[in-house]
Amino acid sequence: MLHPAYVRYAVCKAHWASTRRRNVVEQLTEQRRAHIRRLLQIEASVFAEGGQPVWPAQVIDIARMGVGFILAEKLPERPRYWIRFRFPDSPIVDEAEMIIVYSRPVGSKGRYHYGGRILAVSQECRERIVEYVTRGNRYMT
Repeated sequence: MLHPAYVRYAVCKAHWASTRRRNVVEQLTEQRRAHIRRLLQIEASVFAEGGQPVWPAQVIDIARMGVGFILAEKLPERPRYWIRFRFPDSPIVDEAEMIIVYSRPVGSKGRYHYGGRILAVSQECRERIVEYVTRGNRYMT
């Protein structure tokens, strides 16, 4: 049988570790979500420098500084990628330069969920992103 003092110590230590882990996760989540993000589903294409190869993608969320998307395959390691997309009901095709900040497998069909941090984008595109995220306008020119 364990000594009661050791049991109290073990319980307190486990609680402290659990609380610390939870606080770290909450801080990371807050940092990752520093900008408002809006869910959406639009077709897009991801490509590397030089425009080739091109991977068909589906954008699933967007923020002023980032974009989440799904690909049917794993991207090769590259320093930068570009994503080309069009907001729902908009005739304008936008393009943004990005770096991949995370990736993880999704489901059992070999798909991957990526998060890209936007590095460079035209001022007009940035304004459309902010407009879409904050107001959700369905038609933007």
